[in-house]
Amino acid sequence: MNNASNSELVTSAGHKLSAGRHLDVHYLALKDEYDATLRAAGIRPGWSVLDAGAGNGVFLPLMADLLGADGHIEALDLAEENVEAIESLIASQQFACPISTRTGDMTSLPYETGTFDAVWSANSTQYLSDEQLTQAIEEFRRVVRPGGLVAVKEVDISVWQYQPQDPKLMWRLLDALSDDTQISGAMRGTRLSAWFRAAGLENVSAITTLAERRQPLRSVEREYIGNNLAFLSGLARTRDLPEADLRQWQAVGEEPERLISDPDFCYREMWVLSLGVRI
Repeated sequence: MNNASNSELVTSAGHKLSAGRHLDVHYLALKDEYDATLRAAGIRPGWSVLDAGAGNGVFLPLMADLLGADGHIEALDLAEENVEAIESLIASQQFACPISTRTGDMTSLPYETGTFDAVWSANSTQYLSDEQLTQAIEEFRRVVRPGGLVAVKEVDISVWQYQPQDPKLMWRLLDALSDDTQISGAMRGTRLSAWFRAAGLENVSAITTLAERRQPLRSVEREYIGNNLAFLSGLARTRDLPEADLRQWQAVGEEPERLISDPDFCYREMWVLSLGVRI
């Protein structure tokens, strides 16, 4: 199997696992669960919604369908190439509602207070430090109207598993990566409600989703999981791990299909949809 190149995993903003091809594969590999998560956010027809950290726009078709002709989406991302990808998508297909684009930083949103009925942000807050996350959630609250919704979907990789690989191999790698902003940010999914409350949001709640893939795997699932394994193998080479761990991660990186093709292979990923209302 050919895994994605670095340029397909990293954006010009320096964010890992956030470039267009990987986002497409990621979404398609977990589409049923992702669509259910977006539907559970409570977005209503006719609303104006900010997609903060929109990536290449994988959630836009369903979001537009939920909003209908009277709705509107503003898609914002820090990477110019992702915004350009969204603009190409808008030009190439018919959406159920108007969509505008903008390049910008979610810790300092370029919108007036109370502009939107809702903010949706998926898989983006993991790139922020704790201090930046505080700024982003405060900004999300600021730009929604009174009664407006803030919905943030984020992973919690503390349950990331690639069985029959020993899960302790992953735990030791994550521990060694504890000083990496993205890795730390990707372990906050279950704790985002604390940031919501600190920002003054009310009616805070959370919905947890466990996505699991077993044999037989679809080709897009194999590609997504293979990309993740290659990414983790590369990270392992940068850390002071036990020699046995380094050998295992090197083997996984060189031949991910060997693990993925195991008849007992099981991939597990978890994320949390955190919801809050500006009163």
